[in-house]
Amino acid sequence: MQQQNVSPDGPLLRVIAAGRTDPGRVRGHNEDAIARYEPVDQLLSAQFGWLYLLADGAGGHAAGEVASRLAVETIAAAYYSAWAPPQQAAESTFRSGGKVSHLDGQPAALTAPIIQLQRAFFAAHTRIREVGRRKQEYADMLTTCLAAVVKGNHLLIAHVGDSRAYLLRPSSASEPSITPLTEDHSLVTVLAGAGVISPEEMHSSPARHKILRALGEEQPERACPDMTTCLVQPGDRLLLCCDGLWSELPERQLAMAVSRNSPPEACAELIGLANEAGGKDNISAVVLAFQ
Repeated sequence: MQQQNVSPDGPLLRVIAAGRTDPGRVRGHNEDAIARYEPVDQLLSAQFGWLYLLADGAGGHAAGEVASRLAVETIAAAYYSAWAPPQQAAESTFRSGGKVSHLDGQPAALTAPIIQLQRAFFAAHTRIREVGRRKQEYADMLTTCLAAVVKGNHLLIAHVGDSRAYLLRPSSASEPSITPLTEDHSLVTVLAGAGVISPEEMHSSPARHKILRALGEEQPERACPDMTTCLVQPGDRLLLCCDGLWSELPERQLAMAVSRNSPPEACAELIGLANEAGGKDNISAVVLAFQ
């Protein structure tokens, strides 16, 4: 996918977006899904901004592929539906399971988008559970999900699982800075945080693939996203990626590929590099450039 637009709210920012997904060199099919939604309705766009999604499915047969597709389709439809404060007790309980972090102060412009995106994740989780109950082959399907909302110069990130968002910013040094905007919901992250394993051992740990939150989990609180907001400025880049990409390449290599290329070229280079490094999993990337 490729798109360029002018930011619908706040300081004028030209956004160029591209995304690409690839099955990798080992897997027989692709369980990732990516999508972008940039409403032509000016009122809707001004209220909720633009939405970019990446999901990494898991499950037997084609279940992971189904879960990731349901996630991106349902979240987009629910996010841009008529807004209303949550009424159902189950939805309120779900929302309380995640945390919201503000890196540049709490933005009033994102109050409605935050609530609406929480509702959208709940709708996707509910939809995945419903489909899993109806079809036995989809009973255990799960998916990570990563969403980015761009509204003016505000950025909102929501995620469950171990797909990651990175903010890249030009610096006076020879290389751009790269800042993680997500923290993996994974067992190795918990173990490293508790000092049980070292950061160096995280990559090789047998617990690396155990995720602790995903859409479709039996307990709704384990499907609730954490959220992060921040400000973006001209020259910034945003990278959304699944573990099939970040597990194959060091952050420095991710930063260089994204910063020195246009978004479409960056996506192509990242997937090529991940395949050269082994391509053991599906590989997906979405890159946004702010100008």
